[in-house]
Amino acid sequence: MKISRDDLQKYFEESLPSTAAIADAFTFHCFEIEEVEGDVLDIKVLTNRAADCSSEAGIAAELSAILDLPLTRASAVGFSNKTVDISLARINAILGSDFSEKEVEDVFRRLRFNTEKHGDMYRVAAPLPRTDIELPEDVTEEVGRILGYDRIPETELSSLSGAPDQARYRGIEKMKDQLVEQGFIEVSTQSFAKKGDIFLANPLDKTKPALRTSLEENLKDALERAKQYAPLVLPPKTALKLFEVGTVFPKEGEYLELRMTERVKAWGDAVSISDNLSVAKLEEYGKDYTPMRYTLSAYKPFSVYPFITRDIALWVPSGTEVSEIETGIRENAKELLVRLDQFDQFEKEGRVSYAFRLVFQSRERTLTDDEVSGIMANITAALSAKDYQVR
Repeated sequence: MKISRDDLQKYFEESLPSTAAIADAFTFHCFEIEEVEGDVLDIKVLTNRAADCSSEAGIAAELSAILDLPLTRASAVGFSNKTVDISLARINAILGSDFSEKEVEDVFRRLRFNTEKHGDMYRVAAPLPRTDIELPEDVTEEVGRILGYDRIPETELSSLSGAPDQARYRGIEKMKDQLVEQGFIEVSTQSFAKKGDIFLANPLDKTKPALRTSLEENLKDALERAKQYAPLVLPPKTALKLFEVGTVFPKEGEYLELRMTERVKAWGDAVSISDNLSVAKLEEYGKDYTPMRYTLSAYKPFSVYPFITRDIALWVPSGTEVSEIETGIRENAKELLVRLDQFDQFEKEGRVSYAFRLVFQSRERTLTDDEVSGIMANITAALSAKDYQVR
């Protein structure tokens, strides 16, 4: 929401601080400022505060609480029928703070909460627009937010006693590493599904309101998507095999499932494409195993545009180095060649036949068949000039 300092000033008799200071105040008290341009603030209002902070008056009321400045146009408000009971001791226990009774009651005043005190307990009712105040933790969060989280002392967590038992984790990692050795690629898909036994009260994706009961559908979809991009990352004739380890949520109870797109031949006919890892004896399986450590390469930007593949085969004199052929291809393909793989080789009558797959892609546009055909013609001409026979 965009609002200027002058717009806010209309709600206050006392002069407001600078626009930059207002932006800092909102940020310090857990609001996100998207942008400040001149005296205009673009304040990001999250869903939980949309009911009370989607108007000028709502933003002004929030700034009033943050800066503890009275509003000149404070309208009368009703209070929620839902009350929250909480004690000062409970607030401090949740936050790990030592706020005083006076400080907490001052926060209630600034936020215009209706408060009754019965012994050590406060009964709090938020103004009607504050639909986000329903639990003791909600009230506690407001106390910490207004007084400032910088006032909550740092507390070091106690150290773990003894060594953690990682045998089950090691068993899972051993199984994953073995699948990678068999040529599988691990994927991770979302837990949401179109159908299931358990439905979410407030799904993030309305088209997938349930929790998955199996990894099968997601893995099948991942395989179809992966086939579209396989030439970019896998050499020709390489089988595309995926697996996933993830929690599934059938009505009988959730468990950890392993699912593969095909069987692992090396594991024998008795092993299927899925397994319930929650009941598998993984502790003994991974007892003395040290998981593989993988080093990631530096990030490389990727293109969002589609790629085009072409194959080329040629006869060359026996003794010709493959690198010499690849250099000739790359020099004439230029920067549009993003992958080059040799996928065939055989010798006959003093000559050697090589076959290569070329993958072309641009970072700026979608390539056309005519454009790539022109590049292939240049490559063919250049190789033919070396007395190679392109076939």
